[in-house]
Amino acid sequence: MNPSKLNKRIILERKSSETKDEEGNAIPSEWKEFVKVWAEAKTPFGTGFRSEIFQGNAEFVIKLINFTIRYRKGINSAMRARYDGKLYEIKSVIDIDEQHKEMCLICEERSNWQN
Repeated sequence: MNPSKLNKRIILERKSSETKDEEGNAIPSEWKEFVKVWAEAKTPFGTGFRSEIFQGNAEFVIKLINFTIRYRKGINSAMRARYDGKLYEIKSVIDIDEQHKEMCLICEERSNWQN
């Protein structure tokens, strides 16, 4: 890993545990910051893969991005990444060469179609 390529700051977030109020009603969990890390951000195929999908009457655009970070325990696909003002759903976490030195977060950004 070339440390100079880890030049993007990302925030990894996870959902907080569901809690209950005084009356025993469930309080929905919220996204909370887990850790800030330095990453290399790469879009597949150079400019980024973009896919348009239809769901019901809505059209969405999916953009893929991969973040390479130093290995860290506890990161999983139930988390999301925040980078450059955008949210990315972590689809897969790969321990590169299973060396526990670096990992790749395969992420996608979903957004409503805009012209």
